[in-house]
Amino acid sequence: MTIVMENVSKLYQDGPKSFKALDSISLEVKKGEFLAIIGPSGSGKSTMLSIAGALLSPTNGTVWLDGENIANLSSKQITARRLKKIGFVFQAANLIPYLKVKDQLTVINMLAKHKDRANEGALLRHFGLAHRATNYPNELSGGERQRVAIARALINDPKLILADEPTASLDSKRGREVVETLANEIKSRGKSGIMVTHDERVLDLCDRVVTIRDGRLEE
Repeated sequence: MTIVMENVSKLYQDGPKSFKALDSISLEVKKGEFLAIIGPSGSGKSTMLSIAGALLSPTNGTVWLDGENIANLSSKQITARRLKKIGFVFQAANLIPYLKVKDQLTVINMLAKHKDRANEGALLRHFGLAHRATNYPNELSGGERQRVAIARALINDPKLILADEPTASLDSKRGREVVETLANEIKSRGKSGIMVTHDERVLDLCDRVVTIRDGRLEE
């Protein structure tokens, strides 16, 4: 999948005051490319990622996913695109505490109306989690929880992977392993990936690094 953002701005209104979180951002991420976005806190990184994933709508500008202008889609269609084309990995694993590891993947398959349960087992084996299939999140290490989160993000075979500070809760070794996993999946399966991070130790695993500052992009 190719994602293109053209002159995207995001304005937040708080009574008579307004704040421009993004200011005319233009960016293209091609199939097989893993892009890192860095910048100080409050610079617009997470807002940009949320707009790329169709979780937020831009105030101005256009976002194209696979040549499709998402502004032309209904909310139902946007939800369907997120379920079938986009995988999200967040700073915290955000696993459902009362679901076993295998069921974390099953629930996404059900929402996306996929019937291939064999894929769930294959992904758990791929990430070295087969022996954890019946464990609950509180029984896992931080690295294991994040690997489950990545497996969950990939269960619907998305074309676009978006990761928001995926190493923040991990030590340097586990953090690098997580980003290596993301990079390998993106490159080997021809997906597109965008990662927001403060962790400069993993930037060498990305194809390109861009900086956002005060809502503006610097390359």
